[in-house]
Amino acid sequence: MIAPPDQCQASSWLTDRALKLLRPLMTRIAPDAAMLSLQGRASDHDARADRLESFARPFHLYALLLGHLGEEMPAEATLWRTQLSECLRNGADQDHPAYWGPSTNFHQHVVEMGLLVLSLEISRPYFWSKLDFATQSKVLDWLESTRSVAMHWNNHMFFGIFALEFLHKEGRARPGDKTLIQSWLRELQTMYRGGGWFRDGLNDSADYYNAYAFHYYGLNWALFYGHNDPEQCEYWTNRAEKFLSGFQYLFAQDGGVPNFGRSQTYRFATIAPYGPAIMLDCCPTVHSQVRRLTEDHLDFFLQKDVLTPEGWLSIGWTDENPAIAETYSCVSSTYWAAKGFSLLLLPREHPFWQTEAATKAEAYPDGHQQVASVGLTFRRFSGDTEIINTGSAIALMNLRYFASKWSKLAYRASAGTVLPDQENPHPLDLSLVAEFGDLRLGRHLTYPIMFGADFARCAYTLGHKTFDEMVAVETHLAWRGPWLYVAHNIHASAPCTLKQGGFALGFDDFKTVTTDNHQVDRIAITGLQSTSVLQTIDGFQTCFSTPDCVGSKRRHTLCQHHLIPATEASVAAGKSTLACLIYFGPTGAQASQWTAHNNNNSLLFTHPLYDDWNPTHV
Repeated sequence: MIAPPDQCQASSWLTDRALKLLRPLMTRIAPDAAMLSLQGRASDHDARADRLESFARPFHLYALLLGHLGEEMPAEATLWRTQLSECLRNGADQDHPAYWGPSTNFHQHVVEMGLLVLSLEISRPYFWSKLDFATQSKVLDWLESTRSVAMHWNNHMFFGIFALEFLHKEGRARPGDKTLIQSWLRELQTMYRGGGWFRDGLNDSADYYNAYAFHYYGLNWALFYGHNDPEQCEYWTNRAEKFLSGFQYLFAQDGGVPNFGRSQTYRFATIAPYGPAIMLDCCPTVHSQVRRLTEDHLDFFLQKDVLTPEGWLSIGWTDENPAIAETYSCVSSTYWAAKGFSLLLLPREHPFWQTEAATKAEAYPDGHQQVASVGLTFRRFSGDTEIINTGSAIALMNLRYFASKWSKLAYRASAGTVLPDQENPHPLDLSLVAEFGDLRLGRHLTYPIMFGADFARCAYTLGHKTFDEMVAVETHLAWRGPWLYVAHNIHASAPCTLKQGGFALGFDDFKTVTTDNHQVDRIAITGLQSTSVLQTIDGFQTCFSTPDCVGSKRRHTLCQHHLIPATEASVAAGKSTLACLIYFGPTGAQASQWTAHNNNNSLLFTHPLYDDWNPTHV
């Protein structure tokens, strides 16, 4: 049945964007090699895993589009289906030279196979059901290798679940499969921390994987297989509803989000839960606001230089930036971003497609959500957004991803962030670091202590397991618009230098930046549109700026270069107190200096633009 023209056109704002990404990929299908031949970075898995990934991740975008448009796919899609079918048949055929190989213990294959199964389910009537029996049999034989395979104790368990559910649907179930599925679902539930948030198993992190892994997979399981277990279905829809109730505050008015956690190159995968949540009627956000958030978030990236000259997604954020990649990232890894098109799960007749996008004012009100269970605060102010991080961390075994992707005090969408590397694992932006001689120690595991309407507190230690000296810290963070108040109560085991950085100001041309460091207690770095300020309040002794080096590897997520306003103090062993104010935002009166007063033994700040502020009240 062909949908009426108005139904076909109602979702064109999204299908057009999907086709723009998909068409260049479909020119790279290489059936004899069972891959999409995208040239670029290799992962630390192996060549077979990268070949499978080059097929499975773009195929997810194809499947979402095919499942939505069905027979209304463009004419060239007939060839795509033929070539992709050949890729799948050859890759799953153990007698073919391009065989992808089986899933083995702790291998990346189970990840890509699980996603591939979900894609086959999404596009079942238009792709899987049209494959010949011999091809289906080869694929099912190959998927059998996922049964009971060892997986990392994190969101990866969903992939084993998807594979077994698909095999069951295809008549390949074994007696123990149901027990395995229930066991994995129970294990995933142990990772729940409250407020709709999960920690990602042994990774010990709470970041955007909560959206594009736990809730995307949990909701899709409920959508396609939840009828087999209504209690589990209710569990995942309930948690997603809690999560999405405050998730909107992550999105800035321009569609951007803060650079936080690992796999940032997945870009707009962040909006993945919305499609299945609406389909399951558990999305607490009104349709008009979802429409606006989704469109703005996609365009935040798609209207920037995110494509390679060949037309596929580069590794980076708003442009190509290899520094953002993890060791597991290959050239096709970026297509985890396909999950950002999850609204295509909604059929063309769904009422969502008749919804007009909310206005900017309606979609982006000021507000915040605090999730004490994982120590995160999401806040939106004047169209910008920020994550106040008083809890998330990465496990010791995964420090190859660098703690600072989770350990900075705050991450702001408009400012971007400085990425770590082996030479500088603890960048100074929005971080307190301790230096014992040439050794810089940063924050790792953090414990949230207290939350208020406009403040949060946490405790952590600056140290390393192979170095005896350390600094125990309790930090109080408060906020007023684009300003942060940061106060540290510290206990150093030995004399050291403590440094606190403000937001990094990114720029592409040094001629556009000025630095005002004429005051001992204040430094301001001003670019074309934004200013980054650090003003000391207590304990710090001098201000300075720390730059990247001209000609060095780029480390900033938004720009080629950066400068960080910073301050430092030399402290003795024992207890001391440090405090400062940090600003990032428009150049002008908002960036003016605060005046500190002692008001009945209480700290009070006054400012030309803001009401009086006591940031230490509880």
